Amino acid sequence: MKKGSALIIVIIVVAALLLGAVLFYVLNNKNRTQAPQGQTNSLATNQPASTSDNGNQTNTNTVTIADMAFSPNSLTVKKGTTVTWTNNDSVVHTVTATDNSFESGNLASGKSFSRTFNTVGTFSYKCTLHPSMTGTVTVTE
Repeated sequence: MKKGSALIIVIIVVAALLLGAVLFYVLNNKNRTQAPQGQTNSLATNQPASTSDNGNQTNTNTVTIADMAFSPNSLTVKKGTTVTWTNNDSVVHTVTATDNSFESGNLASGKSFSRTFNTVGTFSYKCTLHPSMTGTVTVTE
C-alpha cells in the first residue's frame, strides 16, 4: 500500500468517527427529558419544609441536576431530612461530599440519589466528573 492511500484511509476513518460523535451528541440532546415545570419529586412531599439560600421557605427537599448545575445549589433543611438529587441532564453526574461522607456513584440521566442528614452542619458537595458543579446542604436543629 502506498503512503498516499494509507493517508486517505486514515482521513476517511477520522471523518467517520467525527461524524459518529456529532450524530451521537445531536441525538442525545434531542432526547433530553426534564420533569414538567411545577412537578415535585414524590419522595419529598412529606418532608419538613426547607429554606433556600435567599431565606425563602420551600416545600421541597429535592435538588435537580440540569444544564451542568445543581439547582438549588444551596439548601437549608432540618436535622433528619432526606434530600434527593435527580439527574435531569443528558450526561452522567455524581453527588459527592467534599469530606467523602456521602457518594452517589455515577447517576445516569433520570436517576436519583437520596441522603438523610442526621447531623447538624454544612455539607459541601460536587460532581466529581464536573468539579465546577458544587453545592451545599446546611442542616439545622
